[in-house]
Amino acid sequence: MPGTLYLTFFTFLALFPILNPPAMAPVFLQLTAHVEDPERNRLARLIGTYTFAFLTCLLFIGGWLLKLLGISIPVISVAGGLLLFHSAWHMLNKDPRMSESEKAEIQDSMKDKAFFPLTLPVTAGPGAIAVTLSLVPAGNLLDPPVLLRYAAVTGGIGLAALAVFVFYRFSSAAIRKMGATGAATVSQISAFVLLAIGVQIVWNGLRELIRTV
Repeated sequence: MPGTLYLTFFTFLALFPILNPPAMAPVFLQLTAHVEDPERNRLARLIGTYTFAFLTCLLFIGGWLLKLLGISIPVISVAGGLLLFHSAWHMLNKDPRMSESEKAEIQDSMKDKAFFPLTLPVTAGPGAIAVTLSLVPAGNLLDPPVLLRYAAVTGGIGLAALAVFVFYRFSSAAIRKMGATGAATVSQISAFVLLAIGVQIVWNGLRELIRTV
């Protein structure tokens, strides 16, 4: 049991810095800036749920599926990093002045974006995918000790997903207390951080691909 608890918390500690809910909460708030609070809270709940479901499914079938498709983790890193870069660049350069019709369109479209792109790749991106795949226990899944390790890793994923929900759900009130200027500053800093994360992920993928040449 102590070993199981250790693996659970090890998984949580491995995923938390990658998911980075404290830094990504302002990004989430910026991406949902024109969504009403009840809808934003629903999105936060869905993103937490999808993060858990996605990483858990990845834990059980991801390694096998990637081998079957012939897709490597570095390739996923490059593709996901480019998507993050595009999102961050859009956030940095988008005109904040929007018409009511544009706001309504964003609110309607955001309802269908809880998984993509808000969960994948914004929240659970290539880094989280790589970490999860690295935590896949070795051995036969039907072997009880191995199955117990799978359950422990799943518990760690659940704790990390819960942290995502908590930070996303309760971030708006704290950020709004900063006022319009403070919120705008946080938004720009968050966009820049997201841009840097995208570049870093792309570089990590390219570096691994270069090593295989």
